[in-house]
Amino acid sequence: MDISKRSVRKIAFLTIFALACFGFLWESPNDAISRRASVTDDQYRQNAGYLSDPLKEKDTAVYWHIPKSSGSTMKIYYGCIGLTLATQSGTTAGHETDRTLQVWERTLPGWSPVKFVNVDTSKIEGVFRAKNLGLAESGLADVVFSPYPQTVTYMFTPSHQARFFALFRHPIERAVSLFYYQQVATWERTEGVYQPELADMTIEEWLTQESGTTGYIGNTYMRDLLHKHQFSDDDLEKAKDILRTKFLIGLTTNVEESVERFDKYFGWYDNEKRSECKRKAIQKGVNKNPHDALKEDSKAWDILAEMNKWDLQLYEFIVQLYEEQKELFGATMVG
Repeated sequence: MDISKRSVRKIAFLTIFALACFGFLWESPNDAISRRASVTDDQYRQNAGYLSDPLKEKDTAVYWHIPKSSGSTMKIYYGCIGLTLATQSGTTAGHETDRTLQVWERTLPGWSPVKFVNVDTSKIEGVFRAKNLGLAESGLADVVFSPYPQTVTYMFTPSHQARFFALFRHPIERAVSLFYYQQVATWERTEGVYQPELADMTIEEWLTQESGTTGYIGNTYMRDLLHKHQFSDDDLEKAKDILRTKFLIGLTTNVEESVERFDKYFGWYDNEKRSECKRKAIQKGVNKNPHDALKEDSKAWDILAEMNKWDLQLYEFIVQLYEEQKELFGATMVG
C-alpha cells in the first residue's frame, strides 16, 4: 500500500510532539567550489529544522553519510522500503546531463528497483546543481544522502528545511575500517577511494607516510560540521550544539534500534516493506569488509587518537546524546 508524503508527515507528528520538551570540508575539487561551499551559520540555523519542532510537509530528511559508518546499508534499506533517494547513483545512466529534475528507477542486483532523483548530492558541485534545479522545493526526494551536512544546507530554505539524521561510529574504528576498505574497493566511483597499494603497507606505515593522503581521516565530524580544519574549545561546543538541536542520532554499535528511531521520527515505521528490508539490509549489512581490530595499546591507535582528538571528544558527547534521545522514544524499541 502506497502512503502519501502528507500521510507520512501526519503519522510522524505524534512522534515529533514527544520531542518538544527536548531541549569543512576537506574535499575541495577547486578553489571556486570551496568558496561557494562556505555557507554561513545563518544558513545552518535557518535552513535546517530543529529536532524538537514538528515535521512540516515541505521538510526533507537528510542523511549525513559518514564514510564507513553503515551509509551504504542505509541507502539500500531506504531504497528497499520504496523511498526516493538523492545519492551519487542519481546521475548514473546518463542522467548527469538532465536539465530538469526527474525520478528514475535502477535495479540493483538482488534487490527490487530503487527510485532515484537525477542529482548527485555526494559531491559539492552536485549539491549546487541540485540547488539550481530546485530539489528541496520539488519534494521529489524522500531522503537526501550527503557527506557534507553544512554545505547541503545551502540547498534548502527556511520554508523548505533539511531534517538531519546519521549513524556515528567510533572515529578510530572508522579510520581503521577505511584503511582496509580502500585496499579492495574496486567498485568505488569516487576518485582516490580505491588504493590497492595500501595492501602492501601496515597501518602504521600508512599513518606515518609523508604523502599526506591520510589527512582526510582526521576529525571528520568536526571538519564537516563546521567547515574548518583548525579547532578550539568553542568550536567543539558549537559542534555539540548543532548535533543536539539539529540531528537525530544513531550509532553503528546499535544500528537496529537507531533505525527504529529514524523510522518513527520520519513516519516510515508503518511501511509494509520494513520487516523484510530490515532483515535483508540492516541485519545482514551491506558493503561489509571484515578485518582485524586495532589494539588500543598499539602505536597506530595512539597516532589515530592524536589525529582525531577533537572527534573523540565529540563522539563521547554523541554517545551521551544517543542515550538522552533514547528516553524520548521509549526504553525498548527493537522488535
